[in-house]
Amino acid sequence: MNRPLDGVRVIDVSALAPGPFATMLLADFGADVIAIEPVRDPEFDVAGFFNRGKRSVLVDLRQPDGVDLVTRLTDRADVFVEGSRPGSMERLGLGPDVLCARNAALVYTRLTGWGQDGPYADRAGHDINFLAIAGALGAIGGDAPVPPLNLVGDFASGSLMAALGTLLALFERQRSGRGQVVDSAIVDGAALLLSAQLGEFNTGRWGGRRHSLLGGSAPFYSVYRCADDRWLAVGAIEAKFYGRFLDRAGVDADPDGQFQLDEWAALHDKLAERFLAEPRQHWLDLFADADCCTTPVLEIEDLEDDVHLAQRRTVVRRDGWLQAAPAPRLGASPGAIGARPPVRGAHTAEVLEEAGFSPTEIGRLFDAGVIAGGR
Repeated sequence: MNRPLDGVRVIDVSALAPGPFATMLLADFGADVIAIEPVRDPEFDVAGFFNRGKRSVLVDLRQPDGVDLVTRLTDRADVFVEGSRPGSMERLGLGPDVLCARNAALVYTRLTGWGQDGPYADRAGHDINFLAIAGALGAIGGDAPVPPLNLVGDFASGSLMAALGTLLALFERQRSGRGQVVDSAIVDGAALLLSAQLGEFNTGRWGGRRHSLLGGSAPFYSVYRCADDRWLAVGAIEAKFYGRFLDRAGVDADPDGQFQLDEWAALHDKLAERFLAEPRQHWLDLFADADCCTTPVLEIEDLEDDVHLAQRRTVVRRDGWLQAAPAPRLGASPGAIGARPPVRGAHTAEVLEEAGFSPTEIGRLFDAGVIAGGR
């Protein structure tokens, strides 16, 4: 079955997690993604987690021949993805001024934390810093801000936005015939994801993270520890769900007082004590037919055992690895999990041969240490 991005070639020189994850999404839907990785072993090989369905080429970009190699590969590509600080690619000779001049149809995607301009653009930073400045970190948690792993920053605000920008640029190229530069900044994406909270702020309903409806302070939208040290998630926001939840939990509280903020803490404590009295399965059985938005908090090792995830094959094993299936699901041209992330450099010679490099030239590059991996 054809996939939407069949025939689209992507050159990915990004190294840290957001870039490789963004191009993994493209690979899931058919793109031929060539991951350009350093000859030297990386300090953190996180890119390998996201290289399923890709081809890996090891190139030393510190050498002019390495830069020339990537330039030649990009001449035949549709998309180029980088994740370095502003100016880094220009100093290498791989900036959009060079690559887009040679290939006018190229979509040049730049995925960074701060963006290509602004007072912070040249600063170092990680997920937590970008969320902090965007206001997202300050909105999450109770007494103290809580870093939400790197799901909200690196992947939702970074990878997904970069993938969206890339697809929009490819779509526009169908009309104009020309590519463009995509400036995807995690700080921009995180601010955009705050749209609901900004709406609350604009209408005077934002009370800060300690009184945020969705931040865990509301007793009907929180998590509770059970007697067996497992957790239960409750999301009974609507009145009908809240009433059923209180009834099944066996807690004496006025359903009509759901939004009396000054009573939230006391009710939360009462519910916490109640749930601690029994193991989680007791509560799951009790709530099973109540339809009041109450679910177990699954750990990663639990995912394969959940009946819903199993039926939808949301999380599957492929080549011995536990992996999440491509999303979203397209009816006529769905994505597919590609092969397990390859050994670093497994496709070096193969990709160069396809690009027209002669055997003699490839051998010289291997001997000079410009490339490494599979011959």
